Amino acid sequence: MSHKPKQQTIAEPSSSGFGVRTVVGHVDIDTIKPRRIKRMLVAAESGDLSAQAELFERMEEKDAELDAHLRTRKTGVARLKFEIQPADRSPRAQEAAKLCRGLVGEIPDLPQAIFDLLDAIPKGFSVQEIDWETAADRWHPRRLIWRPQRWFTTADDGETLLLCEDSGKGVEFPSLNFVIHRVKARSGFCARTGLLRSCVRAFVVRHLAWKDWMAFAEVYGMPPRIGWLREEVPWDSDEARELWQAVRALGMDAAAVVREGNRIEMLDSRSAGEGTIFERILERAGREMTLAILGQLLTSGGEKGGSYALGHVHNQVRWDLIEADALALAQTLTDQLIRPIVRLNLGGDYPLPRWHFDAEKPEDLSELAATVKTLSEAGLPIPTGWAYQKFGIPEPAEGEAVLVRSKEA
Repeated sequence: MSHKPKQQTIAEPSSSGFGVRTVVGHVDIDTIKPRRIKRMLVAAESGDLSAQAELFERMEEKDAELDAHLRTRKTGVARLKFEIQPADRSPRAQEAAKLCRGLVGEIPDLPQAIFDLLDAIPKGFSVQEIDWETAADRWHPRRLIWRPQRWFTTADDGETLLLCEDSGKGVEFPSLNFVIHRVKARSGFCARTGLLRSCVRAFVVRHLAWKDWMAFAEVYGMPPRIGWLREEVPWDSDEARELWQAVRALGMDAAAVVREGNRIEMLDSRSAGEGTIFERILERAGREMTLAILGQLLTSGGEKGGSYALGHVHNQVRWDLIEADALALAQTLTDQLIRPIVRLNLGGDYPLPRWHFDAEKPEDLSELAATVKTLSEAGLPIPTGWAYQKFGIPEPAEGEAVLVRSKEA
């Protein structure tokens, strides 16, 4: 490569603690209104990603079900084993792969860095800054540092990311110093591709319904109380205020004193219902979020009943998402981490190794065993070596005791 990465980190938090790259967020989700949320989404389409990104952070924090489904997607890939494969069998390809395995293996908290890169699934993109260290002729990625999405904005093309500065402008940054993973939940520019944009409406409905349900639960079971003020007593008099305090005291203290002639009537509260409407709203909005994130309901507990066969189909849908997420992340790590390591240390004429996640779906061994039994009884010759390898059973050594089929069987 003709150019080198910077050896010092670039996207550090604002030194004042109050700039655009602050660690502390400013969105209070408990007081936020739908009108303001709409302004956040519109601003993101104009390039200002900070408010939308912080909104997405708060959505994950406040909705445990939403957070759980997103972690299912992320951990589905993060837990997969990975390897760095050589481009071919040539000595130079083997040398490049060996170098990358050694340097990548020295990166601390690599599983956490992979998990953080998968934050692109809900938010459209995720950024890790590479802290490069060089000694003699060796460039080494010392660590990967997560950078919040709200620290970035987009250029006029709607795709190119710029680093926010306290001046209010976005500046370009060296590509070799960053790993930017992008995941498009839908076609469109950067601000619109995040999966959580599809969940904003459901989140708002759930958030408001939850607050209303809590307010309902606070007074549920308490009979409505009506105070009857004596005729010709002014509403702004001390006596009227005393009656109002007595009515309220019946809800808190179950005791009250009123003047003679005034009275308090207790109404039947059994017709008030039990708040099932709020539960239905929460469940319906939760189903919408589950479908957006996992693509199905049976494996999430969001669908009552369902056949065993249908559950298998829905599991396949979720595994397809994991495979797609793993393939996309492997491509990003190959292009933006493996490629710089090889080019900086070996040169541009070395074959580029590939990052590979083992995303093959685990086989149902009981189903496979039944298939092998049927085929062998039908006369199909099956190599024993293949069977040992497929079922993970070691081949017995000569003279070693083995399990045999009993005569009764």
